[in-house]
Amino acid sequence: MQRMIVLLLASVQLSSLSFAGEPLPAFEKYVCEGNYFRALVPSTWMRSDRNPPYADMTRVAGAKFEGPPNDEGVPASIALYWYSGERSFTTPDSYINARLGSMAREDAERGRATFDAQVAGRKATGFKMKTFELVILPHDRLKPGKDDGPIIYELAPPSRKVIMDDQYIVLPASRGFFVLHYRAPEAIAESYRQIFDNVTASFEPLVP
Repeated sequence: MQRMIVLLLASVQLSSLSFAGEPLPAFEKYVCEGNYFRALVPSTWMRSDRNPPYADMTRVAGAKFEGPPNDEGVPASIALYWYSGERSFTTPDSYINARLGSMAREDAERGRATFDAQVAGRKATGFKMKTFELVILPHDRLKPGKDDGPIIYELAPPSRKVIMDDQYIVLPASRGFFVLHYRAPEAIAESYRQIFDNVTASFEPLVP
């Protein structure tokens, strides 16, 4: 009951804070399906429960929340997941190694750079990395050749690489582990980080 009161008070207090000179968005309580955790999340951000990372390799519960897109059409996002610790990811380290070994990583030369973190009074492991996202540019699927000759098929549409800032916090549990993931285009990452910090501060594991 005490924790619930704290969450409700935090919901009111967060709305009075600001980020990048603008008021923070309103927050609302989110309870993960299966009752594995709960947290305060931006109420206006789009929620998706579909296709969590590695869901084909282990059991996952939770959701991703996407903010408004930037000028290039890429949004900041916050993902909150519980991983069961079964099959492919039996430990938090196995998940961390998989993420740091991503083919989309732009700063692989940094290797495994982790730091100590704390969530809900419990020890956790954090790490940051740079990745990229390809944004498809406007184009015509079929383009005529010179002098209206043979049609040229574009097998790969033109795209622009957007560098992304990723921050992860991995929290062990008695069954599986939790993942809090913040991702945003590098150019706006700091503007939205306060929102992730507040979501993290409100995060409550319901698996001991």
